[in-house]
Amino acid sequence: MTRETRAAPFAADSGKGVSCAHVDEVFLSVQGEGPWLGVRQVFVRFSGCDLHCRYCDSDRARRHVATCEIKDSDGSRTSSVLSNPVDAEDLTEMVTSLTGGYPIHSVAVTGGEPLLQHGFLKGWLPAIRGRGHAIYLETAGHLPERLATVCQFLDYCALDVKLPSATGQPAMHDRHEQSLRICAQACIPTCVKLVVSAETDADEVEVCADMVAGIMPAAVLVIQPVTPVRRGTHPPSSDHLLRLQAVALLRHRDVRIIPQVHRVLRVA
Repeated sequence: MTRETRAAPFAADSGKGVSCAHVDEVFLSVQGEGPWLGVRQVFVRFSGCDLHCRYCDSDRARRHVATCEIKDSDGSRTSSVLSNPVDAEDLTEMVTSLTGGYPIHSVAVTGGEPLLQHGFLKGWLPAIRGRGHAIYLETAGHLPERLATVCQFLDYCALDVKLPSATGQPAMHDRHEQSLRICAQACIPTCVKLVVSAETDADEVEVCADMVAGIMPAAVLVIQPVTPVRRGTHPPSSDHLLRLQAVALLRHRDVRIIPQVHRVLRVA
């Protein structure tokens, strides 16, 4: 089925109770990034994003699509589709059915930027937790006000700090700092991820390492080499990566270099 793209790039909800959401796809896989690498998760990829990072690897999730794809348990093909927006109860049933009766680590709420639909998340996340599933939020960390409305429902948070050298966008340090403070105050196990490119310099990484050390010393700081997906995205050399880690380790005690392993495994 052809995936029809609607005109609007995203639709940020009002924050009031919302019973439906725009979802790109739902699938079972393993976490391919960060310190929870390899854990089994059901991924719910919400559509819509207000950023335009040049290394984005989920281009189709930037905009609303007409249908939500539900993948087979191995993630290799689409087993069914639902029209968008998707009802909360239907989405809950999808998540439950994809586990196949086996334990999962958590439900990965990702995108796009899922916090653009925080009104829906406020009602839906408690229902997922009520099914016995932990919640793992992946966010760009640039919407702290929205993060604050759902943080009580989160069990894990992967917070991307967007570096201008890699994204091609202006710095959002103040917003990232506010988001990290929210996670720290809510005692949410958090990793802070820096996607770095050949153009990333030590100063950018030092600022972020200082922020993490000062706000949430227990957080893992992940340096992730960019995965080339289009022209203009060049990964750093191994020597460059090690230098970036070294300067970060002078400021924060837990800094790890972790690439996108799901690309190596060829899983969704």
